[in-house]
Amino acid sequence: MIPARSRPAWAEISANALRHNAEVVKKQIGSAALCAVVKADGYGHGASLVAKVFEQAGIANFAVANIDEGIELRQAGISGSILCLSEPDICAIPEALNEGITLTLYSREAMLRTRQAAEKVFKESIDSEKRIGYHLKIDTGMHRVGANPSEIMDLAVYGNEIGLKMEGFWTHLSVADQPNVSDLVEFTMRQLSIFDDLKEKLLQSGYAPRFHVANSAAAYNYPGSHFHMVRSGIALYGCSPSLDTEIEDLWPVMTLKARVSFIREVGPGEFPSYGRKRPTTGDRTVLATVPLGYADGIPRRLFESGVEVLISGERRPLAGTITMDQVIVDCGDDPDVSVGDEVVFIGTQGSQSVTADEWADLLGTINYEVITGIGFRVPRILDSSGMPNYGSGALGLT
Repeated sequence: MIPARSRPAWAEISANALRHNAEVVKKQIGSAALCAVVKADGYGHGASLVAKVFEQAGIANFAVANIDEGIELRQAGISGSILCLSEPDICAIPEALNEGITLTLYSREAMLRTRQAAEKVFKESIDSEKRIGYHLKIDTGMHRVGANPSEIMDLAVYGNEIGLKMEGFWTHLSVADQPNVSDLVEFTMRQLSIFDDLKEKLLQSGYAPRFHVANSAAAYNYPGSHFHMVRSGIALYGCSPSLDTEIEDLWPVMTLKARVSFIREVGPGEFPSYGRKRPTTGDRTVLATVPLGYADGIPRRLFESGVEVLISGERRPLAGTITMDQVIVDCGDDPDVSVGDEVVFIGTQGSQSVTADEWADLLGTINYEVITGIGFRVPRILDSSGMPNYGSGALGLT
């Protein structure tokens, strides 16, 4: 992500909201450990930034999608357990081990390569005295990654024989966010049943890994899925997993903001922006240019979908097609809109709010895609005190 220097556009990340949401989830999951999923740059919020807040709040477990994401956390000083959720590319295993990143494995080849890499990294034999921890993933029906149920016991034995230690055993629930659809509930219960059966077999065979299944949705809809640990992502960022699983008392974490960079007044019948899509009406229209565009995660189709932004506490429509770096806002005949005024794309201003869920509805997608889509050019700035802290001269806010 590009640091804030020359463009008045940024995303405020509320530390208070992160801590609050973590407490909301912890209350729900009881004695189970909370694993904060910070993949995809912390769901678009800044992985290093949010992980530091979570670690300071006592969360000791993190999950990432790939080794590069885990290394970023280590370089940022995160000392907690970091679990990579998919088998890494073979060439990434040595660096993962060197950085203390726990691997998810589900094939013999990856297990063997992990053992071989460990001997090179640690320069000693990997045997019963020094074992390398890993988590074994089972595919219970989502069919994305993971070992088949019939392979689990053989893989457990093989890993043990070559000097690996199964520290975790897990799966992923694909429709836990839809608790009101009977056949999907039945499918989730089938996933849990498969997992439970193998859990008992592992325990009877002397294995004692940390069992984990639940994501944010399952944490609320399927309390029996909590086991030892819950991997929560979307809820920590203040968004519910779906319209069918709306979690109460979550606080939105991200506020996407910019400032008006240019003002122009035009008469009726003008067509701002590319494509000449919509004419201005009225004798006088104030057009406010704002420096965020589709390269920053403001999709072009939001214009025709009717998205609005907030200026001076009022909802304002866009005046024309969203461009790569800028949008033009139709401020009607408001004489008080000026260069430097704050513009809220996602968040609250005065009594009005625009949410990631609202964008998702307009775009025909999910809130996950909205928040992870905010581009790398938008600096994420931690609001740790209830008030923005931009630093001296940052974003032109002196």
